[in-house]
Amino acid sequence: MKSRYCIYVLLSVLILLGCAASSGGLKILEPPKENQIMIIGNIIVENINQEFAFDDWGQSIQVLIIGKTLDGVVNQYTVNSDSKGYYCLPNVPQGQYVIKAITLIQPGEKPIKLVNDLTSANSSFYRMRHPERPVVDSVTWLPAPTNDKIVNFNIIWFGLRAASISDLSGKSIGEILQAKSSADLTGKRFYDGGFPYTRETPEQYFKIKFPDSKWWTF
Repeated sequence: MKSRYCIYVLLSVLILLGCAASSGGLKILEPPKENQIMIIGNIIVENINQEFAFDDWGQSIQVLIIGKTLDGVVNQYTVNSDSKGYYCLPNVPQGQYVIKAITLIQPGEKPIKLVNDLTSANSSFYRMRHPERPVVDSVTWLPAPTNDKIVNFNIIWFGLRAASISDLSGKSIGEILQAKSSADLTGKRFYDGGFPYTRETPEQYFKIKFPDSKWWTF
């Protein structure tokens, strides 16, 4: 079992993500390939009921995406966001894609892993009790396939209460809003002093960052 886990970790590290990530953010956007699509999105993590909020978590967030190709093959993809929670996954096969889990890395602390069973479109994320365990790719719900060249997951906002961050024994993560669009979040006031939401949409963000990319002109 231990060897299987080591292999899983090694494979996760070796996955070709196409977007290079570092503490300074994404540096390279791989150009589009024929019959491939790109997934983009943004994760916002806010710590509710504490003196400050993680509007910007300040650390790269690991996003685990499940994909089912048009041929019925199920794949896992792990992509790291930049420090603002924006992520992209270019050149994956056409098919059905959805976020299965995200992992929040805290320096010197155990990671926080939030997982979705994906039993329906309204399935909720929950706190995984043992974040060191790998996430299985079994799902009973996937969105309909799309012909779009760019699949925009938009924004997911996680409102984590203090207990859900400090208590590893609990399963619930407290208040959470899922799959909110930029329009839904416009004017929303966060808990860190009531500052309103002002971020770019994922597509706006990456167009500004990579204005000459052929993804915008295909």
